[in-house]
Order: sequence, then structure tokens, then C-alpha cells
Amino acid sequence: MNGALRPVALIARREFASRVKGRAFIVGTLVVLLLLGVYAAVVATLASGEDTARVGVAGPAVALTGPLERAAPTEGLTLTVVPQPDVAAGEAAVRAGDLDALVAGDPIRPRVSVESEPDAALERVIVDATSAVARDAYLTGRGVDPAGLDAAVAESGPVVVSAEPPDPQAGQRLGLGLAGAFLLFFSIQTYGAMVAQGVVEEKASRVVEIVLSSVRPWQLLLGKVLGLGAVGLLQLVVLGGAGLAVAGAAGVLSGGAGLVSTVVSVVVWYLLGFALYATVFAAAGSLVSRQEDTQSVLSPITITVLLGFVVGFNLLTSDPRGTAITVISLLPPFSPLFMPARIALGVAPVGQVVLAFALTITFTAVVLALGGRIYANSVLRTGARVSLREAWGRARS
Repeated sequence: MNGALRPVALIARREFASRVKGRAFIVGTLVVLLLLGVYAAVVATLASGEDTARVGVAGPAVALTGPLERAAPTEGLTLTVVPQPDVAAGEAAVRAGDLDALVAGDPIRPRVSVESEPDAALERVIVDATSAVARDAYLTGRGVDPAGLDAAVAESGPVVVSAEPPDPQAGQRLGLGLAGAFLLFFSIQTYGAMVAQGVVEEKASRVVEIVLSSVRPWQLLLGKVLGLGAVGLLQLVVLGGAGLAVAGAAGVLSGGAGLVSTVVSVVVWYLLGFALYATVFAAAGSLVSRQEDTQSVLSPITITVLLGFVVGFNLLTSDPRGTAITVISLLPPFSPLFMPARIALGVAPVGQVVLAFALTITFTAVVLALGGRIYANSVLRTGARVSLREAWGRARS
């Protein structure tokens, strides 16, 4: 290994090992995994809990048996129709909880007996069934065959011709894109701020003075960025993999939805985005010497990223092909957040992806150069907060 890069690797390894073994990383990851597990259990319970009902019919209302069974699926209801020997027996079954309702009397205007009040879906099913019986009786009385009319209506309707066939996986792609954008935002914000806090801690404890007696400032900065970037990437892979597993188990996600390309693009753009933001956070953290002052220098960065994320997220959900989100996804500070999502949705042309990648690489190189110089000229200055003008002035001098 190149002699200049050996200290970088050692620093990166130390940062990675100390963070991964730390309680905050382990507990935080386990908590998120636990929440994903609870979510999967809730979804599975809701999916398995079918909406069912038992309805008794008595007297002339027995004629409603077929219409009730045909109307139930339209309301998502699994209905069991149970003929009753008489009204008294049916009402006793309702009071005992064996039936959800008893339908008796005239099938066009029946009497419905329930324990307290009917379920909304069940009530709609009964209304649909009585309406169907009333309609058929009306048509038959005027010499019209109800079955023939239904067949004629079923054969009618417009024929839709689409210039662009609909994407059956559009919903899955949108979900993958939004999940990728959120995970990137969460990881970059969390571990970028961690870089800044680490810089401030070392300045406050004067450890940085000892470290910089053996390595150069740019080596220390790059080692921190690489080490914490690897930590963030590890957590991103763990949480992302668990999320995909939960989505697959819940039936929300199926195979062949562009998973591989989405995962690859998220990882690549994460690495670019983290290098960019971590350098900015480290340079900002080097301007202060106390943890109490850290938030004051990080707030402008975090607010800018948050506003961009909120605006871009809304644009992505409303119009992923629109001009506004296209422009935002090409801007280097936000490309790592939204270009993977647009790639997952299949709305980002190859030319736009290449342009965004090139712009982000260039912008990141510039930020690394400028941020590294500010870091080098500020990290050894303790005491009062170093203004950006002072740090930049020293960098230029």
C-alpha cells in the first residue's frame, strides 16, 4: 500500500471498529430491525384477518340468498348465508352471537335484525342485494329479461388504447425509490453529523494535536470519512436488506422489480453523497472547539439538506418526470438523494444519469479540496469559534 494511504487506512479501520462496536450503533440498528419485525407482524395479521359475516335469512327473504352471495365480494366481505326455520329462531341466533344479522320478510324491503348496529360493509351488501332483487322484479314485470340486459351491459364500454403501456410495477418502483431516498437522507445526515462531532471531540480533548504529529490533516480527514462512511454503508445494507425482506414477506414487493439495479444505484450514490456531505460536516466541525457550538455550524447544512429533501420528495411523488425534480436530481448536493429514486422509477434517461454522476464527482472533488484546506487550517485552532472567513483566509494564505 502507498505510504501516504497507510495512515488513512489505519484511521478508517479505527473509526469503523470503534463505531460498529459502540452501543449506539448496535442498539439503534436492533431497534430499527425490531420495528420492521413488528410492522411485518402487523401487516401479516391484518392480511390474514378476513372480513367475514354470517347472515340468516327467513321466510320470503330466502330469495335474497343468491344476490347476497354475489354482492359480498364487491365489498370485500366473506359472507355465509344461513337459512333459518323461522324469524324467532333467527333472532335468537342473533342475540346469541351466532349470526351477525337476520334478514326476513319481503326481499325488496326486508326487516334486518342485529344485536346493536349492522357492520357498514354488511349493510351495503344487503342494500345491493335488495336493489338487485327490486330491479329484476321491475324488469320482469315489463317483459325484459334481466340476464339479457346484464349481458348487454357487460359487453358495452370504451376500449382504451394507450400510447405507452402502463407499468404494472410502477407502485413497487415508486416505493423502492422513496425508500432509497429516505435511507440515504437518514444515513448521510446521521453519519455526516457524526464526523463533525468526532472532529469536535478530538479538538476539545487535544487528541488531534497528538494525531497530527504523525499524520497530515488530509489523511486524518479522509480516514474519518472512509471509516464512518463504511459504518453508514453497513447499516444501510442491513436496514435496506431487512426492509426488502419485510416487504417481500408482506406481499408488498415481488421479484423482478428492478431490485438489483436499485440496490446498486443506491450504494453508488450513497458513497458519492457521503463523501460530499461528510467533508462539509468535518470542515464545519473543525471551526468550533466545544460540543455546545457544534449545532450552530451544522444547522445551515442540515436545514438546507432537509428543505431540499422535503421539496424533492414531494415532487418525486407527484410528478417524477417533471422539470423541477429533474433539475433537482441533477444538482450535485441533491443528486445522491433523488437520482437513485428516479432510476428506480425508470424515468431517468441515461444522459441525465451520466450528467448527474459527472457533476457530482466534480462537485465532490471541489468540496474535498476546499473542505480539506479549511479543515487543515482550523482543526488545530482551539478556543473561540473560527469564522469561515478566517479559515478560508488562512487556507488562501
